[in-house]
Amino acid sequence: MFTKKREALVAQAGQTLLQQLPVDVTKLQRAARYLEPKRLKRIAIVAVGGSAVLSLIGSIGHDRIYRAAVAREMKKQLEPIRKQLDELTAQNENLIRQNEMLREELAKS
Repeated sequence: MFTKKREALVAQAGQTLLQQLPVDVTKLQRAARYLEPKRLKRIAIVAVGGSAVLSLIGSIGHDRIYRAAVAREMKKQLEPIRKQLDELTAQNENLIRQNEMLREELAKS
């Protein structure tokens, strides 16, 4: 009996408070519906899923940026080696030509 009276007083106080608030009552009731346990579970699942997807997209982006930076750095470090390889290739071609010329001279004599 005491609880019914108490519930009635709480409901009456809630209605009085709602009437005095500058917020639209329908908007407040709509917001209260989202606080129901079933809806909160859905909202939590969507929020966790969304944050997981955004985290995955972020890590993919960081990976691509890292790969590009590593590729640029490797290109810089390999440039002197490429130059040396080009020089050695040119020397090798010169030596092959000289060897052929010497063979031809030996064949003539």
